Formats: sequence, structure tokens, C-alpha cells
Amino acid sequence: MPLRNDTAMNEKGLLLDRTTFRAATLFLGMAWVLSGCSGSSSPATPSVGQGEKATAAYLAAQVDWAGMEAFWKRSGQLRGIYTGPSNSTKHMLVYFDPNCPVCARQWEILEPYLGTVRIQWIPIGYMSKSSTERAAAILAAPDPASALADNERRYDFDRQLGGFAPSTTAPDWAVRAVKTNTRQATRTGDAPGTPAIGFELYNGKRYFRMFGLVDGASMSVAVGELGYTMDPWKHPQRAHQADSAPGSR
Repeated sequence: MPLRNDTAMNEKGLLLDRTTFRAATLFLGMAWVLSGCSGSSSPATPSVGQGEKATAAYLAAQVDWAGMEAFWKRSGQLRGIYTGPSNSTKHMLVYFDPNCPVCARQWEILEPYLGTVRIQWIPIGYMSKSSTERAAAILAAPDPASALADNERRYDFDRQLGGFAPSTTAPDWAVRAVKTNTRQATRTGDAPGTPAIGFELYNGKRYFRMFGLVDGASMSVAVGELGYTMDPWKHPQRAHQADSAPGSR
């Protein structure tokens, strides 16, 4: 998919709106700043301490929070596959193509959190005709969550194909759902590529979106912030993050 002109790509493949990149940098505690945003590379994010409140206020002002909320609400109306406990206070959503290799990598990173974070996986068909067929087959499976796990765990990186068998006889409702997801993601720009990831920072009030692969360390920071924070940039590296990482207890 072509990328919009108001976006920029960093060396790890993380795609963000220019106006929200700096905010995401501190939110995830990343150790670099995109040269396309600042004009030159920087080795580290601003430290917590001097100027912290001013920095947090500035970054919060750069984010289109109403747009983020609209993205979350639009996405929540799409048909998807749910993993994680329904009563979890931590919520995410992921747009994915079942043939997308980066999505398969993202699944590996998110898999340790599947037992604690409620995630809506929204299938779309960008890469090939079999993407739609495979996504529809996953949606229509007796156990869609198991089918999704099978697709990602058995992903063929050499052929760039998901591990769950596509179906040319998937029910019409499943095919229509995938096509609707794809059409809306394209029309609105909610997912110009895959994966596209949404985070509920504060339950029912504040949301954030990122495009591209989020690595393991950054995901640990993000998961640690889910559900209760309105101003994540005031504390990008809290001690509590260790408690939210898999295997920390």
C-alpha cells in the first residue's frame, strides 16, 4: 500500500504521523528520534526530570486525541477475532493481513500478553488474493482465536504465507467482513499498512495508534501504560513496567 505524505518511516519500520512521532517516542521509551521529524538524529529521548511537565504538555498538545478516539470507535465496529480475558482492563486492537510477515513477528511479540490483554484482531486483505481467502477462513473457523494462532505460529516466512489454509468456499458473510474491513481501513487511513496497532491508554477516554512493528521492549512499556494513564509521557519508564512484562512474577 502507498504511504501518505504526512508520514515518515524509521529504521525499524515504525510508521507514524509526523505530528505524533515525538509523542510515541516518549510513550514507548524508545532511544532514538526520527531524523525526518527533527532534522537530525538524536541518541536518546528527553530525560525525565528537567522540563518534564513542559515536554509532556507539548507532546499531548500535538496528538489529535479526537481523531484517535474516532479511529478506536470505528475499528471497534468491525468484525474481528478476540483474544485475552473479556474482563481485562487492558485493551488493544491490531489490524493484520494473514499473509503479512511483519504481522507474524508482531504476533510473536504479543503472544506472551494474550492471557492478560484483551486484543481485537481485525483481518484485512492487502497483500494478495489469498489474504482475503485466508482471513475469511480464519473468521469462519469454529474457533477463530485458535485459527489465528495457527496461522501466525505456522507462518511461512520464505513464501510469505500464513499457516492457516485459505478457503475459496468460506461463507459469504466472512468474505464480506474482510472486504469491509479492508475498504474502511483504506478509505479512512486507519491502517495504511499492516500491522496497525491501537492502544486504550485510559479506559473509555484516551487512545493511541501506531503503524508498523513495535518491538518487545517497547511493547512492554506500552502494555504497562494501558488502562489507566492520561499522560503517558510524564513517566515513560516507570518501575511498574517490570511487573507487566511476561515472566516478571
